[in-house]
Parts: sequence; structure tokens; C-alpha cells
Amino acid sequence: MKVPKTAIIGASGFIGKALLSLHRETHPDCVGTALNQLKGDLKYLDLLSCDIAPLKLAESGHQDAIITAGIARIHVPQKEKEYTKKVTQGTLKLIGQLVDEGIKPIYISSECVFDGRTGNYGDDAPVNPINGYGKQKAEIEQGIREISKGKCLIARFSKVFTLEKKDGSIFDEMAAALTSGGTIRAAYDQIFSPTLLSDAINALKILQTKNATGAFNISTTEVWSRYDLGLTMADHLGVGHEKVEKISLDDLDEVINNEVFSRPKNTSLNVMKLIKETKITFTPIAQCMEIIAKKWTTR
Repeated sequence: MKVPKTAIIGASGFIGKALLSLHRETHPDCVGTALNQLKGDLKYLDLLSCDIAPLKLAESGHQDAIITAGIARIHVPQKEKEYTKKVTQGTLKLIGQLVDEGIKPIYISSECVFDGRTGNYGDDAPVNPINGYGKQKAEIEQGIREISKGKCLIARFSKVFTLEKKDGSIFDEMAAALTSGGTIRAAYDQIFSPTLLSDAINALKILQTKNATGAFNISTTEVWSRYDLGLTMADHLGVGHEKVEKISLDDLDEVINNEVFSRPKNTSLNVMKLIKETKITFTPIAQCMEIIAKKWTTR
């Protein structure tokens, strides 16, 4: 089956750029939207005053729309609650408009909808977010199900990264710090599954071709602690382990608006349903780290 023509809502962001590039391989004229930094042929769309009519999505043959626009920084929902409420309302309004035009809404969610107490969360595990960022994601997950009457796709991405130097993603930041003589702080009790972005969006594309609905966890099957990742990166760079400071995730707790901001500790995801549906294989993390390390050590 051919991948449906897909609009990318939020095509100027880290994930959105990659999605737009991938989908334009099949549909060169598929729409991408942005709020700021309008370049090329991206269309303007503001979630706070959402109106998709000028995009003419149904008229131009779009069948799906992937929503990556929203709040990217994890502290914002706890710091700016009124703004976050408006973004949530705008996102749900957008979903309603897509459904009214007969376009399938696809929402990029996060492993932060889970509390991180057990890990290995299944696609249909009960959500129980412990901070404002996760709560907002969970609220939109519930809303998209209700508005679309289940004819939607929720793609929960784990921490994603690319192999590009200076992209600011997790391994690039580690390599940049360690090669400059700095140290990195890495929590031994932060357990997750960092995933190559190209693998994640390819998995989502396969799900689209199969017209999948419901929630799918999208991540590698590998489970790492951030501390072990730090040590492995140090090894690839030829840097001593003393440059990787072992901490607890609790050390990063903050008080924001008189509430403690905590991060879920074990957000590893069970992706057996995804693998069964897509037959996808994920690039090994150690291989990815080696590639990134070489980019920082090769002159």
C-alpha cells in the first residue's frame, strides 16, 4: 500500500522537519505548517487561533495529518499553565477540524504520559503522568480518541536523536561536552530507550500505510540508563569515566510554581505490537554512538 498524502503540522521543529522530508519523497506537494521561521513553502498555522481552512488539505488530497506542533520544552507546562491550557485547547480544536474534513489525525505523544515506576509500558497501559508536560500529552491523547471516535493514531516516541553533528540531541550533547574537556551529569536511575529518529518516523510511515489506529509505542527495544550511555560515549571518545558524573534523577527535581517538578524514572516501552505490525528493526544504539563519536574526534 502507498503511504497516504500527509500534512505535517509543526514542520519546522526537530521531528517535524524529518517527517516533512520523508513524506515529500512520496508526495512532493504535501503541506507543512509552522508558527515561526517561515521558510520555503511552509504554511502559517497558530494553534492558539487555529483555522485549517486556508490550507485546503482535503481539497488537495491529504488523507492524514501528523501533529508535532506544541510545547517542546518539558518545564513550560508547569511554569506557564494558562498558556499550556490554550495550546491544549487549540490542539483539540485542530483535531476537530481535521476530523470534520475527513482527515485522519495522528498525534506525536511521549513516554512521559507514564509515571516511570515500572517501565516496559505497553501501548494500552494506563497513563499516569507525574509532571505538567506528561499531563498535557495525556489530555490530548484522551481528546483525540474522543473527537475522532477512535479513528486516529497516537505515536508515542521515546527520546529521539539523529546522527548529525551539532543537532543538540542527546548523544551529540554528550560528545560535545566530553571532547571539550567538560563533564556530563548522568542519572543511573533514568531508564529509557533512545531511538534513532529516522527509525522512528519510518515505523510511523509503515503504520500509516496499514491504516493503523490506536496507540503505538515507537522506540528501540534496547533499554539503557543515562549513566551507562554516558560511560559508553566516553569509551568511544577515549575519555576517562571520571568525566561522567553519576547522579540520581532525584537530584534534578525542581520546585516550579510551588510544585515539585519530577521526571519519570523508567520510561522504557514495550514495542512488541509495533514490531509485529511493521517488522521494523532498529539501529543498534552502540553503533549510533560510535558514528557520532567519530564525527567529534575526526579532524
